[in-house]
Amino acid sequence: MNIHPKINGTIDSWDMVVMGHLRVNTYFGETYDDPPRGDPSTCTSVMVRGKDENGKPYVLIVDPTLRLSADDYDFDINRRTGLRLSDVTHCFITHHHLDHYEALKYLTHAKWMAVPAVADIIRENDKVDARAIVGVEGAFLPGVVAVHLPGHTDTIHGTAFECAGKKVLVAGDAVMSRHHFEHETTDFQPDVEMQKVAGTTIRNMKESFDIVIPGHDSLVVV
Repeated sequence: MNIHPKINGTIDSWDMVVMGHLRVNTYFGETYDDPPRGDPSTCTSVMVRGKDENGKPYVLIVDPTLRLSADDYDFDINRRTGLRLSDVTHCFITHHHLDHYEALKYLTHAKWMAVPAVADIIRENDKVDARAIVGVEGAFLPGVVAVHLPGHTDTIHGTAFECAGKKVLVAGDAVMSRHHFEHETTDFQPDVEMQKVAGTTIRNMKESFDIVIPGHDSLVVV
């Protein structure tokens, strides 16, 4: 089944500003009893640049992940794009796990967005004052569309866009790493049925996109 949504328009560019990691990757033979890379994991943050309906540039960060300080996150953005933290205009959170949105506290000047079900859960977390988060659905910016990718959680939504003739999906933890993509699995599913759903979601991605960006790894060329 093809899950690629209809996208009106294309974006100008995209970059991975932080390449995430898993504190434990079972495909490396690791166990949760002894996490080799500490706690927590760091997710992959992706910057998407385009223009709004009035032709004004926007700078979107998908999944603003945990960093030690605002200066660290500013450096990550600058070394990859030449921009600064203050240039970010929008943030989109794929799901409610804290490592995918804790850097919102460095981005109080930007508009925070998630699908309504995810926004509701984040508002209940006292780690970040997320009262200002806005619920969005479908095409929430020109050229960028929220896509339901159930499995890792039942409410997770990635972001899809087209750039340079390629269909790209920022998958969040619907794909944890390239190994999970290859084996069509993810971690932390609530039950066996959701594990099956996760596998189906990944198989659908393989039919629908040219590039998939996992939640804790570099990109995968499909």
